Amino acid sequence: MLRIEFQIRLAGIPSQIADIDSQVSSVEIDNALPVAGDSVFLSLTAQFGSDISQDTLAEKLPGVQIIDMSKADVNQHTYYLGVIAALSDASVLSLLTENQAIPHRIVGRNAHLNVVASVRDWNHLKEVANTVEDEHGSLELVGTTQTETIGFPLGGNKIKQSMSGKLSDKQLEVLETAYRMGYFKVPQEVTAEEIASELDISRSTLSERLRRVEHNFCELLFGPQE
Repeated sequence: MLRIEFQIRLAGIPSQIADIDSQVSSVEIDNALPVAGDSVFLSLTAQFGSDISQDTLAEKLPGVQIIDMSKADVNQHTYYLGVIAALSDASVLSLLTENQAIPHRIVGRNAHLNVVASVRDWNHLKEVANTVEDEHGSLELVGTTQTETIGFPLGGNKIKQSMSGKLSDKQLEVLETAYRMGYFKVPQEVTAEEIASELDISRSTLSERLRRVEHNFCELLFGPQE
């Protein structure tokens, strides 16, 4: 199996939501279920620049039926959405599944759709890439990794919602700042001291909060199930 990551131009429902407000930082397709006709039920996580109401969102998305909308507990401008949209609004997801690729993550950010999926081998990768390019134009392959397991398909919103209730505001701020500044990239793009300076906290406070975040992640993954 190959775990692949690629980028295409922003399209579909993430593009429609991004067009609402220039401050929309990300729109992620967390899950999808087919419904009657050429429609699909989508679970989404959208991070806006400010508060937005369901009525405003419905007005801005006339072709989309909003079934459910709730705000994340910690990040005040992040919303979990359940919508019914045209199948074409999740085109890249449909193309992956139709070509027997396993989608793991689809997130719209910075005018691109970033996609992580699993394919059988290099020939399968070529088939999937050609199909996606025929529909969406050029495709940029970001990376490939050999893997022995298929992994789980879309559904990361459950983890995000679970973690939002286990992290304090300060812990989430540390984690998000470290992530966005490149602390977790290989090689690291910033030092712990630079993150602490950005947050105006001590190096020891930063370390303590990151350790607590790591503990909560491990507890969620490996601890007793409720």
